[in-house]
Amino acid sequence: MRTEEVIYKAGFALGLLSLLVFSLGHLGFLSPGYLALALLISIISFVVLLKKDFASAKEDSPAHEGHKPLLLWEKLLILSIAALTLSAVPLALMPPSIRDEIIQHLAVPKLYLARGAIFQIPFMGFSYLPQNIDLLYVIPLAFGSDVAARVMHLLFAVLTGLVIYCYLSPREGRVYALLGMLLYISTPLVFNLSRMAYIDNGSAFYSTLALVAALNWKESGSTKWLVYSAVSMGFALGSKYNNAISFVLIGAFVFYIAERRSGRLVEGLKAGLVFALIAFAVFSPWLVRNYVWKGSPFYPIYESAAKASSRGEGVHVTGDMSPVAKRYMVYGESTSRILLLPFRIFLAGKDNSIEKFDGVLNPVFLLFIPLAFIGRRHDDRSYLLAFFCLFFLMAAFTVDLVTRYLLPSIPALIILVTLGIKNLFEGKNYLRLINTVLLTLLFFFNAVYIASLYGQVSPLPYLEGRESRDAYLSRTIPDYDSIRFANSYLPAGAKVMLVFAGDRGYYWKREYYYGDRAGIYLKGFVNGSRDDEELKKKFSSLGVTHLFANDRLLEKFANDNFDAEKIALLAAFFKNHVARLYASNGFSVYVIK
Repeated sequence: MRTEEVIYKAGFALGLLSLLVFSLGHLGFLSPGYLALALLISIISFVVLLKKDFASAKEDSPAHEGHKPLLLWEKLLILSIAALTLSAVPLALMPPSIRDEIIQHLAVPKLYLARGAIFQIPFMGFSYLPQNIDLLYVIPLAFGSDVAARVMHLLFAVLTGLVIYCYLSPREGRVYALLGMLLYISTPLVFNLSRMAYIDNGSAFYSTLALVAALNWKESGSTKWLVYSAVSMGFALGSKYNNAISFVLIGAFVFYIAERRSGRLVEGLKAGLVFALIAFAVFSPWLVRNYVWKGSPFYPIYESAAKASSRGEGVHVTGDMSPVAKRYMVYGESTSRILLLPFRIFLAGKDNSIEKFDGVLNPVFLLFIPLAFIGRRHDDRSYLLAFFCLFFLMAAFTVDLVTRYLLPSIPALIILVTLGIKNLFEGKNYLRLINTVLLTLLFFFNAVYIASLYGQVSPLPYLEGRESRDAYLSRTIPDYDSIRFANSYLPAGAKVMLVFAGDRGYYWKREYYYGDRAGIYLKGFVNGSRDDEELKKKFSSLGVTHLFANDRLLEKFANDNFDAEKIALLAAFFKNHVARLYASNGFSVYVIK
């Protein structure tokens, strides 16, 4: 349990650090000095929380647990975990270039640092989402390192692997605990996310802390584990809203266990209420902030869900079309294919394709999951399976079904896969042979994926100094050359509206403003203008001095949404009031004259 204590208290210290940054930001004290002080306070709190556990943690590490010498398989697994983690580091050390990290997770903290405070950014709806993980990235950015934010995200994956280890070790032994950790970190989805400054690994870490603490509470009856679960859940909710599903499922589990243990409904309600109150107390700074700013504590998720519900589409947060309707109407999927989604997500995942779940799991997992239930009954296995299945079901109806949105449920899945592997190895000789073949296929699939990822990223030229940072970014971000031009040649007071340009704001050094991806601003401006002069005034009313556009998408949008008269008006605006300053890869920088 001592290793487990270290991990929980490390998670709490990181959560505290995030809340300290939150407080500094809202007080207007986001500077390197204050952030260094916040980091120091967090470290001191970690040490104080550990007390005697801190001194004994080394003895209880995977290499020393129970004072037993390491077996050969344990040594090999520890070496494999270390090698796998190190193999992710070169990818994490590349300059940030991936979609959401340069749109949101690094872009928003960079804007906060530039202002020295956390402030409202109305044109970025996602800036109102909880940001416990994003705010941790403020610290390395303040000291000039964006790759450190990527490494932090990798470390969250390792920490989640350690939570899996701590759950399995006392129950199934060190070998299978280490195997579970290796399975998790090597899963293609997890490994790929670990090279990005995203928030999903951190979100999954806190959700898994909450789940495992609840299972420990069920087993031990200790109130400490109920509190640990609730605190972890609060930090999970503050990391990403999809952990609301974890909150509902774990809260229901707490209620069920307390009611079953005591035989009294009131005890179940009491335990559930304690769990919810502690979790929401930890989560509350984000609720209070959004209530003060927008009059709605759950903005913008509540508003999106309410609109969907008012249209009779159930509760979802995916815009104008429910996730299931999108499968029917956009992707042309039949009912049978939709019913097979729980299997297809393992078999047909593909990176950078929302239709194909925007991520890769491992098809061999499907074979091991049912094997976890061979032999004597283990209650936790049923709960873990229920957690994964219900999480999947609830996510499928509320958000676009992409694998990283399911990440909080993947550790439960990995535990079941590990138990299935153990059951086969403990069977007859022919079952052990089958198990060896399946396990080989599983890791071969993961290894092929990792090798292909290295081929796509090609990190060695940059890491060896044969490729500059600008050269790497030029080959990985299509609009980077145009952004570099704008940063060098636009006046310091310029305000640039991004029009169908992907909203990749992180590398901009001039004030920018989203023209929104759906073209609502542009459509409203053009349709509300009688001539090109009036259209110019509408842009000027926002203080916009320049436009940055994906020319092909801008032209297509105009042809698809405007009649001949309005297309002529837009053409006159560009002819009489706009001049192109630079163009590269289909992206242009324009000045409004």
